[in-house]
Amino acid sequence: MAAELNEMTQYDWFAHARVYETTGELDKAIEAYEEALKIDPQFAKAWFYKAKIHYKLGQKDLARECVKHSLEIKPDWESHVKKYMPDL
Repeated sequence: MAAELNEMTQYDWFAHARVYETTGELDKAIEAYEEALKIDPQFAKAWFYKAKIHYKLGQKDLARECVKHSLEIKPDWESHVKKYMPDL
């Protein structure tokens, strides 16, 4: 049984976001990543995947902001950023 909305963890929100992303519901994915980040602002993976969506949508300023947060938490992810978002 799925967790009630008020009982969802950052990991539950992240999982929902990934499903939305794979089904092309990018706005819902961004919202779900944001919910995960409200619970845990240090959730680097959520920042990174949210950045990838903004990048895909051509929202480079928003992508850059998310990348900044993810790299503050996980500086060793710079190679991943360069691989998926080379011109940021």
